[in-house]
Amino acid sequence: MKIALIACLLAAMPGLSHAQAAAGRKIVMMGTPSGAPPCSACHGTHLEGNMALKVPALAGKPADFIIARLEHYASPEGHNVQMRQVATALTTMERAQVAAYAAGLKPAAK
Repeated sequence: MKIALIACLLAAMPGLSHAQAAAGRKIVMMGTPSGAPPCSACHGTHLEGNMALKVPALAGKPADFIIARLEHYASPEGHNVQMRQVATALTTMERAQVAAYAAGLKPAAK
């Protein structure tokens, strides 16, 4: 429910979406003061992923999918240690911002 609400808000307010994506880019490139590392450290500068490390691409993925995955990693069901640390360091709003930024990127060519 929370995921759908955030996704609807982002879609309904283009100005908010743009602001969210700009804030998301900052998190992707620099991390957060609360301790989330930059997403780009593992997922790549353009969130293209790193198959050698088994890190998936995030560029162009739907925002609601990314938010759902981050919420999963932050929950007791999330068993990826690295992503649990990242997801729990992000607020709900920061997760939405990262998702808005990643969703707006062009997926890497395969």
